[in-house]
Amino acid sequence: MKTKYLLGMLMLFLFTFTFISCDKDDLTDKVETIRMHVSAETDTYTPWGSDTPVECMLVKEEGSTNFSKLPFNGIDGFVYKKGYEYTLNVEKTTLANPPADASNIRYKLIEIITEQEK
Repeated sequence: MKTKYLLGMLMLFLFTFTFISCDKDDLTDKVETIRMHVSAETDTYTPWGSDTPVECMLVKEEGSTNFSKLPFNGIDGFVYKKGYEYTLNVEKTTLANPPADASNIRYKLIEIITEQEK
């Protein structure tokens, strides 16, 4: 009898803990506005599952020291021109539940602050 009581209490505790840990706040996308610098130079990267390198933009968020690679279509609403350097205001969305075959970050152009030919 004592064992059944302890087992029941343990199960109740585990179920309660499981439901509390599945809080919906963890499943919301994080949206923020950032300033992004786009280099006039390009680079290449090899997409997952391919052996063919693809040309891409070099971008960095304001405050960052290193450029990262981003596909030319990586910022919705932005058309990159080779040889131009840009400063952009961008909406950055970090997806809480990203697709298995895509990035967990999405960018959307808000405005082009500067566009300068190099």
